[in-house]
Amino acid sequence: MHGFALALRRGRWGIVGYTALTFLNTTLQAVGFYQIAGKTPAERTAFGSTMSLLASQFTVLLPQPVRLDTIGGYVQWRAFGFYAIPFAVWALASATGAARGDEEKGLVEMVLATGTSRLRFLTTRISAFAAGSAFAALAGSIGLLIGVAIGQEDFAVNRALAAAIPLAALAVACYCITLAVAQLTSARSAVPIAGVLLLALFLLNSLSHNFDWLVRWRVLSPFHYYELNQPLPPGGAVDVPATVVLIATSLFFAGVAAIAFVNRDLGSPLITLRRPPPPTSYDLDVPRVWGAPVVRDLYERRNELLAWVVGMSALAAIFVPLTMTIVRPLLSIPELKPYLDTFVHGAVFPSFVHVIWFAPAQLLMAGFAITQVARWSAEDGDGRLEMLLSTPISRVRVVVERLTVLTLGALAIAGVSGIVVAVSAHAQTFDLDLVRVAEASLLLVPFTLVFAVVGALVATRIPRATVGLLTAFAFASYLALQLAPIFKWPAWAQNLSVFKLYGQPLTQGVDVPGLTIMLVIVAVGFTAAALTIQRRDIGS
Repeated sequence: MHGFALALRRGRWGIVGYTALTFLNTTLQAVGFYQIAGKTPAERTAFGSTMSLLASQFTVLLPQPVRLDTIGGYVQWRAFGFYAIPFAVWALASATGAARGDEEKGLVEMVLATGTSRLRFLTTRISAFAAGSAFAALAGSIGLLIGVAIGQEDFAVNRALAAAIPLAALAVACYCITLAVAQLTSARSAVPIAGVLLLALFLLNSLSHNFDWLVRWRVLSPFHYYELNQPLPPGGAVDVPATVVLIATSLFFAGVAAIAFVNRDLGSPLITLRRPPPPTSYDLDVPRVWGAPVVRDLYERRNELLAWVVGMSALAAIFVPLTMTIVRPLLSIPELKPYLDTFVHGAVFPSFVHVIWFAPAQLLMAGFAITQVARWSAEDGDGRLEMLLSTPISRVRVVVERLTVLTLGALAIAGVSGIVVAVSAHAQTFDLDLVRVAEASLLLVPFTLVFAVVGALVATRIPRATVGLLTAFAFASYLALQLAPIFKWPAWAQNLSVFKLYGQPLTQGVDVPGLTIMLVIVAVGFTAAALTIQRRDIGS
């Protein structure tokens, strides 16, 4: 019981943050349905028909909707369908932290020294995350019931609570998959390898909606089995066989993780490739350029950065051609013309390229910033920051170097993926304005820096809660962008979202006020982080 309580305490920030955001988002989505769907059956039927036609073309991002003319169908698609992504990210961060982060801090060794077996340690970690994810998923169910009550309608409590079961099962499956990967790889490689694997599994399912040749393979993806569950629309229910598969997936990968954990040395992966020892040499032949702090840090992160560049570029090469597949059917549907007239800003294809590629790219770049901030927090907790400061260098220099490395990394990712966007669009016979492609790509750098400086500021104050709080900030910012048009928030409230500050540069050019605000946030956040880090004891 003590180990379970410790595991809950270690993950408390993630549990609190995801519970609050899931509850808030589901409540607002339910209330928003009554704002836009109309009151009469005829109005809701028309709304559901139009939204279904539109949503069916965006299944690469969200699952196929069911009965969008009902509150249950709308919330299932708009809220619980979206939760698959953030809950998988939560599972990734929690599992790598439990398997590798706590190990580097010496916490695992300390717990094992009390007589706790490795199998029990792993079991308590999985159980604690399962309890936390179930609690956060149930918060979404409660949010739905409150939203329905505000709309003065009734909804079956058992159906609302049932929606939490497959969501929690998916989260635990992603957690156990990540846990197994973390046991097989090094601490430095666990996050990028597990992240790429989960992203590939997600895209395997989502892209199978558009590419028939992937249909036979999507049974390998846990996201497919989560998508089969539709308990909220009328007549829907939890798909028991699909949920059993998710549970079986969790048990299988938990077993793999347990076997690997029992048979490996702490601090080392299960599989270690032996390399022949380098020849003995007494000559100093290392180029002096690697002694430069920023260059040294970039070289140290070269594999991770290369994975981000290749991954983002590959996604751009997939998503941009999908624009043609999505747009052509939409333009042939007369019922969607009034909606498209308000949705499209400027040329049709650039507008959809923004939605299909640059909107997901913003989420990915926010994820890139979060992974870098997580590294900074880990360096604070495991003693690497203290060792670095003893060299000696100033604390302000640490903040400067961190943000410089992140800026150059974001620039590489945005620049290469932007080139791929232009080339892919040209190959699909529709040319984009190259200047605006460059602007849209380069704007991802200050966009990423906003999350980085917020994370840097939090990391200088409460490093243990940094990843959870920064993820919550990103989630809330994205939520504000989605809900602002529904509730008709004023412009100043919409500008609280970093995603809104990014604007739509591919169709409308650079939003100068938005860019200015982002740069001001970066400057103020950097200054505050540099001042704050000097007033805190390292490791506290």
